[in-house]
Amino acid sequence: MNRSRRFVLLTTILTLLSAVLFNNLYASDFLVDTAKNMIDTNSVNLADVYHNNHYFDIASILPFQSAYMTWDTATIHPYHFDLTKMTDTVTLVLADHKDCGFAIPVTGYVTSEFGKRNHTRYHYGIDLKLDRGDTVVSAFDGVVRISEWSASYGNCIVVRHYNGLETLYGHLSYRDVVPGQVVTAGQLLGLGGTTGHSTGPHLHFEVRYLGQPIDPNTIIDFDDTTKHALRSDTLNLSADNFEYLTKFHEEEASYLARHHRRGRRGHYSRYAYAPVSHHGRHSHAVASSKTKGKHGGYVVHRGDTISKIAMRNGTTVNRLCQVNRMSRNTKLKPGKKLVLK
Repeated sequence: MNRSRRFVLLTTILTLLSAVLFNNLYASDFLVDTAKNMIDTNSVNLADVYHNNHYFDIASILPFQSAYMTWDTATIHPYHFDLTKMTDTVTLVLADHKDCGFAIPVTGYVTSEFGKRNHTRYHYGIDLKLDRGDTVVSAFDGVVRISEWSASYGNCIVVRHYNGLETLYGHLSYRDVVPGQVVTAGQLLGLGGTTGHSTGPHLHFEVRYLGQPIDPNTIIDFDDTTKHALRSDTLNLSADNFEYLTKFHEEEASYLARHHRRGRRGHYSRYAYAPVSHHGRHSHAVASSKTKGKHGGYVVHRGDTISKIAMRNGTTVNRLCQVNRMSRNTKLKPGKKLVLK
């Protein structure tokens, strides 16, 4: 055994001895550092964490870990709890002005409420007005679980709080925190922006419990324009709070069945989607005059994909790519003219 290996072995033995025999400050710091390393991993399951052949009490480090049972710093929505089947009422202490404070993320007014957008889309948060570069702060004390780019949310941050909730902050222009970082209510998380699927600068703010969305209006009073105070220091949650999810999914399934479409959680029916025009023809079989060019071309609109264009114009993806000299992965820009023949 060479000198360097002996030094490493001796250091390890001394560390373990200090932890087991003396339980001093150095040993405590060692255990805390170990826990922090676990927090920073992509996914930690409580049942898989051991220390000296015993369960390591990571639940004492991570907020509400005994309920969530997982710590995922890569997936924004990793949970699969069905809270519509809750049998008891859970009371959460949102803020007690000692162990967990509260601060409004931004002081802007509400520009879009929580609720159904259309038959197949639900807005699981609220949008708060801000200007690009405005500070966005944490609503409660907690630990950052997510700090990453998302195609829909743009620059996104998720914080799990000691009161049991998780809050999400979307469309930021800048992120100032990293996963595993402990934050307090009112601490800077990032700067406002309009990244991701956004039509203008605003903060998309979500409140969730065990992954299930809660209307932020039930927790925070947004009717007072900019003060936005807590409605109560406690929050009672039962299955009734999540009944809207069951209702929406039933309405969505019914709508998709009537229109023979595929939903986010469904499958294509045996019939292609073919909405009928006032003249009884399938409106997607031939592109409209506004979309078609003078010589059988197609002008790309926002949200179009190669497969959608091919289906609507009675051609195939392969043929569309071939005549336009592009690949299946080509990103279509609004205004681009495609040849359909």
